[in-house]
Amino acid sequence: MSMRTLADHVLDIAQNAINAGATRIRLRVEETSEIFRFRVIDNGKGMDPPTLERIFDPFYTTRDKKIRRFGLGLPFLREAARMTGGDVRIQSEKEKGTQIEVLFYPAHIDCQPIGDLGSVWFSLLSYSPNIHWFISRQYQEDEYEIDSAVFAKMMRRPDDFYDPAFLRLMKESLQELEDSILGIG
Repeated sequence: MSMRTLADHVLDIAQNAINAGATRIRLRVEETSEIFRFRVIDNGKGMDPPTLERIFDPFYTTRDKKIRRFGLGLPFLREAARMTGGDVRIQSEKEKGTQIEVLFYPAHIDCQPIGDLGSVWFSLLSYSPNIHWFISRQYQEDEYEIDSAVFAKMMRRPDDFYDPAFLRLMKESLQELEDSILGIG
């Protein structure tokens, strides 16, 4: 099973940062008619050199093997990027964090569609109020930024984060940002 859209890859890599225990995650997406590039930088547990060397092996995983036996996300990501002429670069240092940069060429016939980035932002920002997200999104010459601290300031009390009305407001705000940059609506 492969990812259906580039947005799915963005979500998968950002979730890896969450799974690595990151509390501060920077995510940047750049999209033009020629390229789709995203970068995730986290302060999670990072990887040592032996782990980093095996990270694209589909039969290797750092997760609990009782739950998941294969680590297919990164191998699929690299294969999808390379099919378009792009690639994946990873830098990581144990106990300091990881940076992953991925490049796709959307005009290539084998490139997956971009997908719904607004829903990705919502999925990530609504995961936990204890993760500080800084997301920047560039489309052609336009750009917007999202700092999860802004949503935290909107809450009157910590339980507001789980309030359906607050989550609906968050989702609508994030989708409006994405629609406006794409010229939708």
